[in-house]
Amino acid sequence: MNGYSLKGGFVYLEETGAYSCKDLYIDSGEFSADTPYGAQEIDISGKFVYPGFVDSHAHLIGTGRKSLEVDLEGCSSIESLADRLSVDRRIVRARGWDQEVLGFMPVRGKLDLITSEPTIITRRCGHIACVNSSLIKLLDLERLHGLDGSDIDLGILKERALEEMDRIAKLSPAEVREAIEAGTRSFLKYGVTSVHSDDYHGIDYELLMEALSSANKMRVYEKLCISRKEDLELIKHGRQFETDFFRLRAAKMYLDGSLGARTAAMIEPYHDSPTETGVLYMTADDLRPIVRRADREGIQVCVHVIGDRSLEEALLAFEGSNSETLKHRLIHVQIASEDQIRRIAGQRLTASIQPVFVDSDSTIAPERFGPIRIKDAYPFGKMRDMGVVVAFSTDSPVESTSVVKNLVSADRFFSRKDSIEMYSKAGHTLANSVRSFALNPGDPADFFVTGSDLLKTREDTFADMTFVSGRLVHTLE
Repeated sequence: MNGYSLKGGFVYLEETGAYSCKDLYIDSGEFSADTPYGAQEIDISGKFVYPGFVDSHAHLIGTGRKSLEVDLEGCSSIESLADRLSVDRRIVRARGWDQEVLGFMPVRGKLDLITSEPTIITRRCGHIACVNSSLIKLLDLERLHGLDGSDIDLGILKERALEEMDRIAKLSPAEVREAIEAGTRSFLKYGVTSVHSDDYHGIDYELLMEALSSANKMRVYEKLCISRKEDLELIKHGRQFETDFFRLRAAKMYLDGSLGARTAAMIEPYHDSPTETGVLYMTADDLRPIVRRADREGIQVCVHVIGDRSLEEALLAFEGSNSETLKHRLIHVQIASEDQIRRIAGQRLTASIQPVFVDSDSTIAPERFGPIRIKDAYPFGKMRDMGVVVAFSTDSPVESTSVVKNLVSADRFFSRKDSIEMYSKAGHTLANSVRSFALNPGDPADFFVTGSDLLKTREDTFADMTFVSGRLVHTLE
């Protein structure tokens, strides 16, 4: 078999946002104007064909780990928590709880009543976790007390303390490979063929490079998580591992935490906790030297900013940077004043946003921000209107890899045509890719086929088939 001939589908036209009923031909990994000799013919009559979607910020390995660990989403009582944690493992890892749904904080004392097995349960946001006494003793975590507000007496780990615990309890090579495979499946089933990923957490550097360079079913634009300008050398060194499916051209830094954990750095205290303003990882003075060196090395800088204080520090650090060429990026931007948005646009910064956060945060955002600041929250429509280049993402495993859930959440800000552009073309733009990934002859054959019209549907849907570089890598079972 040499290539494919897909017959009778409704092919999405990126330029117009309309459909054309036509056949598609794939030869040597690219779309072709003619049927390749010996092509396998596939009837897709009545189906819709789209360019492969791009998740511009997620955690590939974290997504895979979530599917392999104990799932605590929707857990609403201590009885259901105990039931789900009743597993036999050397270290019980679980993720997905939310204190607003659970009804309490699952602190050390409560976990000790549930299980004596070493246990860590991470909140859905990934910025706070609770551990029991067995894990604290096993990993000697007492020394993390106080770091970023962590309280070992209560078994609560926050931000950098949680990162440090991950470094102590590193994943094995087999666990890394299994997580990459599981994470890849989670994206491909929704038609996501490229992911801007952040995976340098609790994994040895060489192991990460080798594992990602072996991936060949999805394109991975890795953003290496660093905290010092000297760490930029890891990105330069890592380029030797690059393949057609793996690129390492960006650095990722955390400037603050999450809204759910109240660790997002705010200028004014939280409305529902007047003594807290969050956790600020870096000031502008800390970040600026990294940005300047990255400019010289041709490395894109991506910063995690959720609160308006962390955003302000980022804007100060990026002043005068080479963002117009490198497309330096803000990730999240869950609250911003009009002046801050104007400066984002003026500095030619780009942004990875998660429209689905608006719905998932709907129970906490009004309380966290209060009635005045909530007007500046989730300013995604304003950002694009003011000229900021924006691409969609899920931050999986914080959210599902689902495409339609994100599109539906985005309907309050954008037309579906614009949303599809921000879920496909814009994602490659933020990766500084010069290739077209539309469905035209000569373009890489990264695309998916589905029975749903994504310009209209509000129902979650899987891809019937997903192709990457002309290879069929997913079929709906």
